Amino acid sequence: MTLFVLPNDLEVSRLGIIATRRLGGATRRNRSKRLVRELFRLNKSRSGLDIVVMPRPGFSDAPFASLEADYRTALRRHERHR
Repeated sequence: MTLFVLPNDLEVSRLGIIATRRLGGATRRNRSKRLVRELFRLNKSRSGLDIVVMPRPGFSDAPFASLEADYRTALRRHERHR
């Protein structure tokens, strides 16, 4: 997955999902979006961020624990570069 993180000057964080047809049919795209929403919900970051996630092909087939580890790593990387 590709993750874009930007500050938004709000008290809440917002999530955006880019699920293109390269992921597959509508069912696979919707599953990918559900997985991204669950990652966002379970791994609350500090408030005031706009987080945009672009799943890559094979995203919905990966184990959730692996996706969660990648998501957390990307958020930590952003925190270090602030």
